[in-house]
Amino acid sequence: MKKAYILTFFYSTNYGSKLQATALGKQLESMGYEVRFIKTFWDIPFLLRHPSLMYTRVQNLIHRKETQDFFNSEEYEITPERQKRIDRYNKDYLKFVTVKKHAQWKEILKDNPVFIAGSDIIWQPALGYPDKYFLDFAYYTGCKRISYASSVGAKKLPAKYRKYYKKYLESFDAISVRENATIKLFKGIVNKKIVKVIDPTLLVDRKTWDEIGDQAKLPQTIRKDNYILCYFVMNDERYWEYVRKAAAQENAQIVVLPMHKQDESQPYTIITDGTPSEFIELIRNAKFVITDSFHASVFSFLYDKELYILRRARQDEDEKFNDLLTRYEMKERMVTDETAFTRNAEFSYENGKKVLEQERAFARDYLDKALN
Repeated sequence: MKKAYILTFFYSTNYGSKLQATALGKQLESMGYEVRFIKTFWDIPFLLRHPSLMYTRVQNLIHRKETQDFFNSEEYEITPERQKRIDRYNKDYLKFVTVKKHAQWKEILKDNPVFIAGSDIIWQPALGYPDKYFLDFAYYTGCKRISYASSVGAKKLPAKYRKYYKKYLESFDAISVRENATIKLFKGIVNKKIVKVIDPTLLVDRKTWDEIGDQAKLPQTIRKDNYILCYFVMNDERYWEYVRKAAAQENAQIVVLPMHKQDESQPYTIITDGTPSEFIELIRNAKFVITDSFHASVFSFLYDKELYILRRARQDEDEKFNDLLTRYEMKERMVTDETAFTRNAEFSYENGKKVLEQERAFARDYLDKALN
């Protein structure tokens, strides 16, 4: 069987990261690949044989705190029960390897696998010098390397990184990204054709997500179809002020999937042991959704849910929302006035779904051609 190794964010507790990885893995499996995710690449003999690889890793270790400040600005300790359930999800859907021994790496290369830089903001400059998410370790192998819906999530690239972006990306066999802004950012830096494709969570059909959502275990106290789901990636008091306004108007239970300690302190129904299954199921059965999350917005669209998107303070990530809402005629789902909650229950995603079908066909064709 053909082998594919994916490099993307998949091991964190972020639901969207896990689901985009799950989707890409599912799509590749449907195309006849055995899929594994690479969590760590630390083959010391191989890195020493190629000093440029070791250099970037040392540099990124030195500046690790800057990366952590960007991606995890505050610690959030999850419950042991949630960790146990997440580990089970990883085992079921995200089979991964940690490459630490040279013999192991040599064994992987015997199968002439394809390496794929996956989706999410894996090319964010806050990560430092381009390394494993640019498939730098596979640069010297002769194996096929492609990207699928990768993203930068920044408006500019630091000058010191540009030649590294250019070196690795121009050596890819095929490049696809998630937003037009990424194509514009690379113009003049990367002399290679780059195409835009949909996020992996939009690539697979709803049946896949129903099967995962069916595995959810939720408290019986949750009133199906009569709750407002709140899920926020960023920690921002503005969000809770808006939720309080919605709660004052709507006779509905407020259910929270927390990502921060502040979320857990809210006087609502808190789900502390959630996995991607609960994430899907809670969106699927919500009365409506309030979020700042790109992937919560995607799944609300897939499940035809009434949606209220709150704009993040960090504007570098606006483009992914702008792209999603423009393509699928959903601009009215972005909240423009946070000073008051105004219900907008009149909406249709019908036109957006037609566009999605066309883009899904294009993305699958891109993958087929890039791989074969």
